[in-house]
Amino acid sequence: MVSVVQVYNAVKNIANKEQKGFITPAIFNSFAAIAQMSIYNEMFLELVDAKRISRQNFDPGRDKSVRKQKLEDLAFYKRRSTMEVTNDGFVFQKPDDLSKIISITVGAAISEMTGTVDERINCELVYDPEKLDRIVNSLLSSPTANFPVALIGTNDIEIIPNDVSSAVLNYYAKPTSFVSGGGISDQPPFYTVLNVTSPGGEVVELPDISSCRDFMLPTHYLNEIISEMLKLIGVRLRDGSVAAFATQEEASE
Repeated sequence: MVSVVQVYNAVKNIANKEQKGFITPAIFNSFAAIAQMSIYNEMFLELVDAKRISRQNFDPGRDKSVRKQKLEDLAFYKRRSTMEVTNDGFVFQKPDDLSKIISITVGAAISEMTGTVDERINCELVYDPEKLDRIVNSLLSSPTANFPVALIGTNDIEIIPNDVSSAVLNYYAKPTSFVSGGGISDQPPFYTVLNVTSPGGEVVELPDISSCRDFMLPTHYLNEIISEMLKLIGVRLRDGSVAAFATQEEASE
């Protein structure tokens, strides 16, 4: 995970505005979640690029594989959740932290080919209610216990046929933050301070480690999150040199 204290200190030192009071924890925190989400979305785009590199035989392979590295980064956000049926029938509520669905599976069914019991059955994912109507009314593709269909709605998921009481959802979660001990928090990343009086009577600001929330990013994204924060803060300060520095650093990677 990327330390929010490291990022805050780097951003403040590079911007060199701390004496004027421009880079404050409040300003930093207002951009932290936005910068993190931007990098999170870029990971999926970079995965597409990594696939293209692999098809062109430019991928180094094994532990240096670009695609493998991107999949490892995205594994930070993989979750598995058992969804229970709601009172509305065979409709399942989406998790609050859901970002992108990977797959949905339902309970055991008997294979028509072998007669054996399959432990989990993958659902066909459908996002258009009109398309679902055509599937349900089709004589060839109507959903069965062995070929279930999941309609992905705004807040819920309906599985057809309606004869399951639970389903397992594999998905990518929205990036939130880590507490200092390493556990996942449902809050965005943020930096907090403690006001401590020095022996000389001066009030000194120190990071409140127990209250800070670190970025939910692999450690090697430290430079990238610093650059992203500098771009956002440079725009706010109307400081072209800060934004230009961040852009230059990002391009050189």
